[in-house]
Amino acid sequence: MTAADFRDGGFFEVVHAMGTIDTTLPPGIYRIEQRFGGQVESRFVEVGTEPFVERLALPCMPTATPVAGTPTTREDHRAAAMRWSTEATHGGGLPNLMVLIRNLRRGWQLDPFALEVAGVDGTPVDGGAGGWESAGGQEWSAWSGELPPGSYRLRLRRQPADGLPLAQAVHVLDGWTSLVFVSNGPQGPQPQFATVQMVGQGVGWQPRDRTLDLAMEAALSGLRQGIDLVSARQLLGLLDAKSVNPLLGVIGAHALLLHQQPDMGRIGSILERLGPYAADHPDIAALCTLLGEPVTAVASPPMLAASCGLLVRADSARPGTLQEGSAAESVAEHLVGRGVWTTWLEQEHRPGAAPRVGPGLAAPGDAVRPGPEPSRAADSVERVRRYVGEIARVENRSVDDVLSSMEPQDLGRRTGMPHKAVDKAIEELRRPQGE
Repeated sequence: MTAADFRDGGFFEVVHAMGTIDTTLPPGIYRIEQRFGGQVESRFVEVGTEPFVERLALPCMPTATPVAGTPTTREDHRAAAMRWSTEATHGGGLPNLMVLIRNLRRGWQLDPFALEVAGVDGTPVDGGAGGWESAGGQEWSAWSGELPPGSYRLRLRRQPADGLPLAQAVHVLDGWTSLVFVSNGPQGPQPQFATVQMVGQGVGWQPRDRTLDLAMEAALSGLRQGIDLVSARQLLGLLDAKSVNPLLGVIGAHALLLHQQPDMGRIGSILERLGPYAADHPDIAALCTLLGEPVTAVASPPMLAASCGLLVRADSARPGTLQEGSAAESVAEHLVGRGVWTTWLEQEHRPGAAPRVGPGLAAPGDAVRPGPEPSRAADSVERVRRYVGEIARVENRSVDDVLSSMEPQDLGRRTGMPHKAVDKAIEELRRPQGE
């Protein structure tokens, strides 16, 4: 939030702060501007000699979650979230994972079976199109079910037009239900802009606290942009002992890390409270590496891309942080920059991805043409080799000279690659040509 002073026909910023401004200003006309989650609200006020309080409501902002009072909330979407977070669309038992695709604007075409939930090895676990429930008017589609705790991936059921099979990490924790809210846009579902929440298994989604939901959305928006958008006061709502859950703690801690001077003491207290889940949740384990202590080898990819970055850096310094040969290591080697969530280029072969179904879309028996093969330029070893080669070219040095002047862990940190890929690249670069 900023306050600007009106002088000589122009406005000049006189004070700014996160959350609340408490200040003394000379009498005059001021403009108060509030930025929240990508939205801006401003108003003019006249400051005199008497103290006064001016409150600005949180700006309306589109949200993947059907938060009350936002321009994208829908009563039927809220009802669907509450129902399918406690009732399975696939299988029996209390669901511990729900995916809800929401049409944020009427008239956009929503393919109810566009997304697929798969296991850590890429095998679908959602029961196909029959596992999903959808609204008759193509306004929402939901999948929910009870899965063994662990790592899963969310991806487009049909091969995308660009031929790049991307997957996004989702984690199921014992005793909790992960709720994935995905907005549907003019080109289809946008999982990269999803909002993920976590509630106790059997409790279901309850739209009780609009301020808390908006703070969560703002924190995710800040993480997407890499900027500090949430005040300490808002984070207290995210991290309050009465409402904290593992994912709130993770997102709140990452939001704190974006502050100009992160309060590591507060982050340490968050991790202390999340400690019981650290061995089972890769995002919590990733944050624990900030304490400089070794963690149990992480086998599952974390949900947040920022968590993946922490694990890669820790693996560079302490090889083995990412479990050798695990999905977490493979994902770290094939990350793509696509929003706040861990997204990667799938390496597993997916034969004949299912075609889309619905009005004006391919019928179940239609053939699906395979897309082009993913570019090998994204290969992790090649990425390290190109980085070293570029330094050698720019600085007019030999590759051996560059490798001798740089520690492997520094090379891993600069390329964002785990130690295994760095070690392999170094070995190949030092191998005599012709071998």
